[in-house]
Order: sequence, then structure tokens, then C-alpha cells
Amino acid sequence: MIEDNSLEFDMFEDARRRLVEVLVSEGRERLDAEKMALYVVQGLREMPRFIKMLSESRSHPRAEIMSSLKLVLLNAGALEKAREMLLNPEAEENS
Repeated sequence: MIEDNSLEFDMFEDARRRLVEVLVSEGRERLDAEKMALYVVQGLREMPRFIKMLSESRSHPRAEIMSSLKLVLLNAGALEKAREMLLNPEAEENS
């Protein structure tokens, strides 16, 4: 996790924008690309904090690590949405 929240926000926002451009260049409609990129960033947002906690596990209580894991898993649904959109574009059109 990056200590400066504004730097962390900028990093995720830059990643989201870059992913949108990649998806559009691959032929996705901009709105779909925006949705997918948002889902991906949402799904990954808690991961750096979780990884940092695990690498420093001696300095974090187990309850704090489990709380962070729960956030990661709660946001995993966003990655599932992105996966569905990317791998099953017809399903998105029919919903």
C-alpha cells in the first residue's frame, strides 16, 4: 500500500485509464471498456495493502490481516464482472 492516498489514487486512476485505452484499441466500445476497467481497479484496490500486511505479518495482528482478506474477497466480485464482460461479451449485451 502506498502511504500517500493521493499517490495511490493516481496510480489506480492511471491504470484504469490505460486499461480503457487498451480495451478500446482491442475493439471494445468505450462504455464497456470503462466498465471493465472500473471493475478491474475495484477488484484490485485492496490487494497492495493485503500483500503488504502479509509480508509484514509479524507486525499486524491476525484479526487485521483477516479483515483485509475479507475486503479483498468482497471486491473479487468486481473482477468476476470484468471477466464475464471480457470473455462473454454476448452475455453483457443480453442483460
